[in-house]
Amino acid sequence: MQITIRCEGTDAAGELAESLYQWLLDEPDARRHADVRLAGAAPAEGELGVLLDLVQLVVSSGFSAGSLGYTVAQWKKMNAPQISVSFERDGRTVTVSGTDAEEIERAVQQLDEE
Repeated sequence: MQITIRCEGTDAAGELAESLYQWLLDEPDARRHADVRLAGAAPAEGELGVLLDLVQLVVSSGFSAGSLGYTVAQWKKMNAPQISVSFERDGRTVTVSGTDAEEIERAVQQLDEE
């Protein structure tokens, strides 16, 4: 399963994505059960290069929504509590603005339910 995470509503999306990427790499569960990558969308017209502003995870069955929710909640609390974070899977997107791990876990679980 592939999940894409995007930091929303900020001009520093690239820096925050890189911070989240490093945070996930430091998390033992994520290292063990997910292939974590920093990625970006194609540049818009007039822009040079690709802005690395997405975190992509290819997740095995051992990495639960609870683990991802807790990890992202801890990162948000420490680094960017004011921003929203979007999770996308198979064209479905859910966005959370809080730092509550259970709220983020429920949002990630919604990607499986729809």
